[in-house]
Order: sequence, then structure tokens, then C-alpha cells
Amino acid sequence: MDFDLRRLIIRHRHVAPMVSSLLASTNARIRILDAAEGVILNRETGAEPDGPIQRFPVVAEREVMGWVEGGRVAAGIAAALSYACSRELDKRALSQEALERYRELSLIYDLAQSIGASLEVGAVARVALDEVARLPGAGSAFLLLDGGAGGGLGPPDGVEPGPISSVRPGAGVLGAIAVGEPEIVNDVAADPRAADQEHGLGAVIAAPLVVRGRRLGVIGAAAPGGHEYRAADLKVLTAIAALAGPAIEQARAHEAALRTAAG
Repeated sequence: MDFDLRRLIIRHRHVAPMVSSLLASTNARIRILDAAEGVILNRETGAEPDGPIQRFPVVAEREVMGWVEGGRVAAGIAAALSYACSRELDKRALSQEALERYRELSLIYDLAQSIGASLEVGAVARVALDEVARLPGAGSAFLLLDGGAGGGLGPPDGVEPGPISSVRPGAGVLGAIAVGEPEIVNDVAADPRAADQEHGLGAVIAAPLVVRGRRLGVIGAAAPGGHEYRAADLKVLTAIAALAGPAIEQARAHEAALRTAAG
């Protein structure tokens, strides 16, 4: 975990004064080290320890961030630092969540504008696929719709097939997602649902395209083995699918009306 205990102890506007106050309240010899055994603070002068020298871990999110060495008072300092580390990590997580939410809303706004201007199924699909390709490590994006050969799902006209060209609803990993829920499968070959044609996909992230309860297809991306998609990626993909499904349905209706008018 990327966490700088030294910076927290020396520079943090709340933690640094707390550590100074704790040290000022005792005359004990204390040594604080980071997780790599680097010395952050070493108070060699002071009273002899009231017992054997002990080492107490500074822990946050089940990971050791550093150590406090000394007598019994070192345990209290380690506990205080563990709490401070946990609070700092909580703040980081909240900040990251807020940033991801902003990015998600910005993406939805931009995608809604782009898709709303498209009245062809292929154009809508390409806009949605461009957004999927922006996911971190997205790999190869794909979009498959109903009406494919043999009643399966296939790419719409004018859209490249991507890493997989056909899926049968309910069969294989992607077929299961098409009739189920958005999902991440970071090791497709190890999934018992995987069809033969899916074994070379590596990691997959996918979401069904749904309009008023009716399933139109599936959208997602496949990356080489070793890549791991995250829950945040699935949230973004689900938002893309929620916009793309109705837009594709509208484009289909528009194309059908043009065909009817042409006679």
C-alpha cells in the first residue's frame, strides 16, 4: 500500500502535534520505524524502559504501516498512530470515491449528448464502444445485439465484431451476462460457464443492454490475462449500457420508419 508514515508523523497538521504531545507526556525512550525498517524518530535519551523493549505494529486496513519500539508506553503510541493512519486512509477513499463519481457523471453527460445526436444503430454503437474503450485497461470493446445468426447476438451493421463475434443468450459467460446482471470475470478460462470460444478472452467486463425489461444484447470489453477490472469500472460500464440501450431502441425505430416510408 502506498502510504507514507514518515510524512504523516512529521508533517501532518493534526498527527504531528499529537505525536509531539504524546512524547512530551513521557520521558521514555521511543523509536518509530516505517514498514521498511527506516527510522522515523529515535529518542535515545530518557528514562530506562519499565520492562523489556518491545515492538508494537502500526496497523491500518490489516497492513503494517510501521513499528513503535520501547517500553509499555510504546503500545499506546502505536495504537494512536494506527488510528491516525486509518482515518487518513478513510479520507483518501472518500476523496477517490468523490472523484470517480464526478468522472462518472461527466461521462454520462457527454455520452448522453453524443448518443442523442445519433439516429443510426451503428452510430450509437460506435459512440458507446468508444466510451467503453476509455475504461482503464479496457482492452477490446464489443457490442452484440439480438437478431444475430441463428437467433444469437451479433455486432450491428457497420460495427467491427471485436474479440467475440457471436453469443447465444444464456450460454457461456457473456450469454449469462446478457440475460443476467452486469459482471466482472477476471479469469474467464477458470469460469465453469465459459464457452470454448471464450477461453482466450482473459478478463471480461460486460453489462446487458436492457430497455423496459426487454434484453437487446450485451456490451463490454475483454483484456488480456492478468488484467483485473475493478468495481468502479463496472459502475461506469453499467451507466454506458443504461444510456446505449434506449438509444439503440430509438435508432432501430427510426430506421424501421425510414424503411417503411421508402416503401
